[in-house]
Amino acid sequence: MKKTKSKKSSPQVKTEDATSVVIGKDVQVGNLENNEPQINRYYYFCTPVYHVNVPQFLPKLREIAEVRLEQHRQEVPELHPVFPIRQTNTLLDEPELKDFFDFVGYNCFQSLVEEGYHMQELAVIFQEAWLQEHHKHSGHDEHVHGYGSQLVGFYFLNTPEDSGRLVFHDPRPAKRQINLPEADHQMASDASTAINFNPKEGDLFFAPSWVPHSISRHVGDEPLRMVHMTLSVNRAEPHHYDTQPPASGPNDQSGSGDSSVTVI
Repeated sequence: MKKTKSKKSSPQVKTEDATSVVIGKDVQVGNLENNEPQINRYYYFCTPVYHVNVPQFLPKLREIAEVRLEQHRQEVPELHPVFPIRQTNTLLDEPELKDFFDFVGYNCFQSLVEEGYHMQELAVIFQEAWLQEHHKHSGHDEHVHGYGSQLVGFYFLNTPEDSGRLVFHDPRPAKRQINLPEADHQMASDASTAINFNPKEGDLFFAPSWVPHSISRHVGDEPLRMVHMTLSVNRAEPHHYDTQPPASGPNDQSGSGDSSVTVI
């Protein structure tokens, strides 16, 4: 299993301070001219979702995807009529993907540091990484990952028109049980029970594994391809990956050159 641990270095992960969001200027109670109090709203126990577009990893991953998916076609010529999806074996044995896994592992580690976890003497470990090819009407129902998984990741290789969307669901069952009707289902708000993203090629998303997630039905004529990953945390061992902030690579086509991860 691949492991990654961070030294003291400038983090790659940009996070917003969601500990205390004061909106007193926006929420008014009573008549302010009479010096009546304003209400502050604080956010705790938040659910982070991380996103960055890193297209520099696309060429190598697409090349390997073609080989792996062709192997799957040879083994399973016909798609399942109800679940038209192809899923390959692990990609963790591909030495040419080391830069990609280092980038993901480093940023996942830093996200846990930024969230306030005591990560000294701990390491992020890749449990699994595999290719998914969703054909028309394929999707993946809402689920979480167990067996010690701490983080889940998605890297999108091909996102044709009308692709399935990546959906994150509210992880608080008590809130969902008593949720009131939303004023506007088209707007993300505190009342939302799910948030969906329309992924672009080269998009990397990761989030805690306890956040329920799904892929909506893919209705495009061309298949949707992505790498799905799960990562856990364990005690660091002497032979862990020593990952400084990974380089962008020789063929970085990201435009601005900013490959930092933002929290949503």
